[in-house]
Amino acid sequence: MPSVKAAWYSSMRKAGVIGMNVFWPAPKIQSGLVAFTRREPPETTATREQVFAVIDAAFAQRRKTLRAALAGWAGGAAEAERCLIAAGVAPSARGEVIDIHAFARIAEAREAGS
Repeated sequence: MPSVKAAWYSSMRKAGVIGMNVFWPAPKIQSGLVAFTRREPPETTATREQVFAVIDAAFAQRRKTLRAALAGWAGGAAEAERCLIAAGVAPSARGEVIDIHAFARIAEAREAGS
Protein backbone atom coordinates (compact mmCIF):
# COMPACT_ATOMS: atom_id res chain seq x y z
CA MET A 1 0.00 0.00 0.00
CA PRO A 2 2.70 2.60 0.75
CA SER A 3 4.16 2.19 -2.74
CA VAL A 4 0.76 2.83 -4.37
CA LYS A 5 0.26 5.95 -2.27
CA ALA A 6 3.81 7.10 -3.01
CA ALA A 7 3.00 6.77 -6.72
CA TRP A 8 0.51 9.64 -6.26
CA TYR A 9 3.46 11.96 -5.64
CA SER A 10 6.43 10.38 -7.43
CA SER A 11 7.96 7.65 -9.50
CA MET A 12 10.26 5.26 -7.67
CA ARG A 13 13.22 3.12 -8.57
CA LYS A 14 15.75 0.96 -6.79
CA ALA A 15 18.84 3.09 -6.18
CA GLY A 16 21.14 0.62 -4.47
CA VAL A 17 21.67 -2.02 -1.84
CA ILE A 18 22.78 -1.52 1.77
CA GLY A 19 25.00 -4.26 3.15
CA MET A 20 23.97 -6.23 6.19
CA ASN A 21 27.16 -5.18 8.01
CA VAL A 22 25.98 -1.57 8.52
CA PHE A 23 23.26 -2.66 10.97
CA TRP A 24 23.61 -3.99 14.48
CA PRO A 25 22.50 -6.62 14.97
CA ALA A 26 23.02 -7.63 11.37
CA PRO A 27 19.75 -8.68 9.69
CA LYS A 28 19.51 -11.87 7.66
CA ILE A 29 18.38 -9.88 4.60
CA GLN A 30 19.81 -7.04 2.55
CA SER A 31 18.20 -3.62 2.63
CA GLY A 32 17.73 -1.37 -0.34
CA LEU A 33 17.68 2.31 -1.16
CA VAL A 34 14.78 3.75 -3.10
CA ALA A 35 15.01 6.92 -5.17
CA PHE A 36 11.91 9.08 -5.56
CA THR A 37 11.40 11.49 -8.45
CA ARG A 38 8.67 14.01 -7.68
CA ARG A 39 5.93 14.43 -10.26
CA GLU A 40 2.44 15.83 -10.51
CA PRO A 41 -0.40 13.64 -9.23
CA PRO A 42 -2.36 11.70 -11.85
CA GLU A 43 -4.99 13.65 -13.74
CA THR A 44 -8.29 12.76 -12.13
CA THR A 45 -11.52 14.34 -11.00
CA ALA A 46 -11.23 12.44 -7.70
CA THR A 47 -9.47 14.02 -4.75
CA ARG A 48 -6.39 12.52 -3.14
CA GLU A 49 -8.51 11.62 -0.13
CA GLN A 50 -11.01 9.74 -2.31
CA VAL A 51 -8.27 7.81 -4.11
CA PHE A 52 -6.46 6.98 -0.87
CA ALA A 53 -9.75 5.73 0.62
CA VAL A 54 -10.01 3.23 -2.25
CA ILE A 55 -6.38 2.17 -1.69
CA ASP A 56 -6.96 1.74 2.05
CA ALA A 57 -10.03 -0.41 1.41
CA ALA A 58 -8.27 -2.49 -1.25
CA PHE A 59 -5.43 -3.38 1.11
CA ALA A 60 -7.41 -3.66 4.36
CA GLN A 61 -7.95 -7.39 3.89
CA ARG A 62 -5.11 -9.48 2.53
CA ARG A 63 -5.63 -11.77 -0.45
CA LYS A 64 -9.12 -10.51 -1.23
CA THR A 65 -10.33 -9.73 -4.72
CA LEU A 66 -11.07 -6.07 -5.29
CA ARG A 67 -14.80 -6.86 -5.56
CA ALA A 68 -14.74 -8.30 -2.03
CA ALA A 69 -12.23 -5.84 -0.56
CA LEU A 70 -14.08 -2.76 -1.83
CA ALA A 71 -17.57 -3.93 -0.83
CA GLY A 72 -17.55 -2.01 2.45
CA TRP A 73 -16.16 1.13 0.82
CA ALA A 74 -18.66 1.02 -2.04
CA GLY A 75 -21.71 0.04 -0.01
CA GLY A 76 -21.92 -3.54 -1.22
CA ALA A 77 -20.26 -6.05 -3.50
CA ALA A 78 -22.55 -5.24 -6.44
CA GLU A 79 -21.70 -1.53 -6.24
CA ALA A 80 -17.99 -2.36 -5.91
CA GLU A 81 -18.25 -4.49 -9.04
CA ARG A 82 -20.03 -1.66 -10.89
CA CYS A 83 -17.27 0.79 -9.96
CA LEU A 84 -14.54 -1.65 -10.99
CA ILE A 85 -16.12 -2.43 -14.35
CA ALA A 86 -16.74 1.28 -15.01
CA ALA A 87 -13.05 1.90 -14.22
CA GLY A 88 -11.93 -0.87 -16.58
CA VAL A 89 -10.61 -3.04 -13.75
CA ALA A 90 -11.43 -6.74 -13.45
CA PRO A 91 -13.46 -7.36 -10.26
CA SER A 92 -11.39 -10.51 -9.69
CA ALA A 93 -8.12 -8.53 -9.63
CA ARG A 94 -6.26 -7.90 -6.38
CA GLY A 95 -5.09 -4.49 -5.19
CA GLU A 96 -1.41 -5.26 -5.64
CA VAL A 97 -1.73 -5.72 -9.42
CA ILE A 98 -3.22 -2.33 -10.34
CA ASP A 99 -1.56 1.08 -10.46
CA ILE A 100 -2.40 4.51 -9.07
CA HIS A 101 -4.25 5.46 -12.26
CA ALA A 102 -6.61 2.50 -11.87
CA PHE A 103 -7.29 3.43 -8.24
CA ALA A 104 -8.10 6.98 -9.39
CA ARG A 105 -10.52 5.64 -12.03
CA ILE A 106 -12.25 3.51 -9.38
CA ALA A 107 -12.71 6.57 -7.15
CA GLU A 108 -14.04 8.54 -10.12
CA ALA A 109 -16.51 5.75 -10.97
CA ARG A 110 -17.93 5.82 -7.46
CA GLU A 111 -18.38 9.59 -7.57
CA ALA A 112 -20.00 9.37 -11.02
CA GLY A 113 -22.45 6.75 -9.75
CA SER A 114 -23.44 8.62 -6.58
